[in-house]
Amino acid sequence: MPKSKRLMSIVWTTALAAGVLTGCGDVANSAPSSLMVTNTASRTADIYLIAGYNRNNVWDNFNGYANGNLNFSVPVGYQVALHVTNDGGVPYDVGVYTSDQQLAFPGAGNSMEDYVQNPSAGIMPGSSTTYKFVASRVGDYLLADLLYQFPGHNPSHLPLGMWGRFHVTQSGTPHVSST
Repeated sequence: MPKSKRLMSIVWTTALAAGVLTGCGDVANSAPSSLMVTNTASRTADIYLIAGYNRNNVWDNFNGYANGNLNFSVPVGYQVALHVTNDGGVPYDVGVYTSDQQLAFPGAGNSMEDYVQNPSAGIMPGSSTTYKFVASRVGDYLLADLLYQFPGHNPSHLPLGMWGRFHVTQSGTPHVSST
C-alpha cells in the first residue's frame, strides 16, 4: 500500500475509533419518574436533580434535560426538598424563581442578593445541597441556575439552557414530565 493511502487509512481509523470511544449524539437522560418521590399523606415532595449530569447541552442540564424540557408540578401547600448534586466540572446552583428572577419561596434556593454578596456561591463540583421550602403560592415558576446572573457577570447558565419549569397547582397530585 502506498505511504499516502496508508496514512489516510490510519487517520480515518483513528477518527472512527475516537468517535466510537467518545460516543456520538445525545446521552440518555434520567427517567422523569425517578426524579421525584412524593408522599400524599404528609404532603411532601423530594426532587432529585443532578446538575451537569451528562454532555447534553454542553453539560448545562439537570439530569440531562435543558431548555425548559423538565417540568415539575406540586399542589399548593406541599413541603418540597430540592436535593441537588453537581456532577459537572464548574460551580452550578438551582432554585425556584419567579419570571423576574426573584426567589419564589423562602428557602427555595439562593436569591440574587445571595449571589451579589457572595459571587463564589453555588454548589462546587462533586458537592450536594438540599433546599427546603413550602410551595405556598399557585403559579408557574422557573427551576433554574441563576449563578453568575448578578449585574456585570455574564453569561449565566439560564440563557445557556439550564432551566426547567416548576408549577404549583391549586389541587391534584405531584408529577414530573419531560417535553
